[in-house]
This record gives sequence, C-alpha cells and structure tokens, in this order.
Amino acid sequence: MKRETNKPKYQTLKLWTPPHKEDIANNNKFIRSVMTQRWKGLSIKDFGGDKGKGVIANRRFVKGEMVCDYHGNVIQASGGRTMLGAHEDIQSSCYLFFFKDGERDLCIDAQTFPCSCHKDLDIVGRRINHSSKKPNLKLVHILLNADGVSLDVILFKALIDIETGTELSFHYGVNRKSHRGEGLDLDWLDE
Repeated sequence: MKRETNKPKYQTLKLWTPPHKEDIANNNKFIRSVMTQRWKGLSIKDFGGDKGKGVIANRRFVKGEMVCDYHGNVIQASGGRTMLGAHEDIQSSCYLFFFKDGERDLCIDAQTFPCSCHKDLDIVGRRINHSSKKPNLKLVHILLNADGVSLDVILFKALIDIETGTELSFHYGVNRKSHRGEGLDLDWLDE
C-alpha cells in the first residue's frame, strides 16, 4: 500500500473566509490596491460591438471577497447631478455613482477619464458591465484609512463564487425607464 506524505488533509480554500468590511479599512493590501489601481486576478477585455470593454476574472473569487473598487473622484452629489444634467448622452452618464454615507450625499465621478491620479491606466472597476438579471458583484461603501486620512471607497464584493474566465457584472441600479424615460432605446439596461 502506497503511503502519501506531505498532503494536506483539508482544502485550504474551503477554510479561508474573506475579510469583513471592518477589517478592510486598515488593510494595507486594500489601501495599496486602491492607491495604485493594481488589482490581482482581473483583466479588461474588449468584447467589441455595442458591448465594448468589460472585466474578466483571471482567478477564482469566493463569495464575500472584495474584488476591486469603483474608482474616481469623490464629489458632492449636487456636483454629480450638475454633470448628469449636462450630458445629452445617457450612456456617458453611467460612470457617475451616487451614494449616501449618513448625512453626506456623495458621488464618485468615474466619467472623467483618465482620472487625475492614474492618467496612464484604464481603471478596472470603471469597466465592469451591467447586469440586472445575473450580477455577480455588489457595491459596498467603506471608509479606508490611508495615512491618517479617511477615504470614501466603493468596493465590489462577490455575490457568488466567481470562476476563472467569468465576466464580472453588477446592477447599475437603473433600467430603461430611469432618467425620465430617455433610455428607452437602451435595451442593455434590462439585460
């Protein structure tokens, strides 16, 4: 009978659990990834046609794991609404993400491209496509403590286990009837 040595008895991946939101606020790995916009296990893919660019997982992400951030300048929501009103093209206004943190009404401007802090990078989180029927990510707000400064960051959290080669998607929170009915011809919003 052949004896196997040096073989783990348990699958390490099954024992590992993603860090909680509270543990991420001071986590140097996340702070470094947000600041450099270098996220492991992700790549931008051009799907061509109307779909354009999207993001593919190059490694497995487990349910609850933080994948990357939705990066852009954090501005007051009133400034974001002004930007939204200035655009005739509904699709270009999709890069404005509005959120509240207590009494603060904020917006992440990922529409301004390239961003002021990463002029040479195509930001991964900005390229994640919409899915209202089968999103595999959701958005989570955290205050990241970077060098004594609190930064408002929106992270993408895996809703399910995401396998290698899977396209990442999240529900933008809008449909074709949003924006005063101006998006009725945008079928992709209801996909």
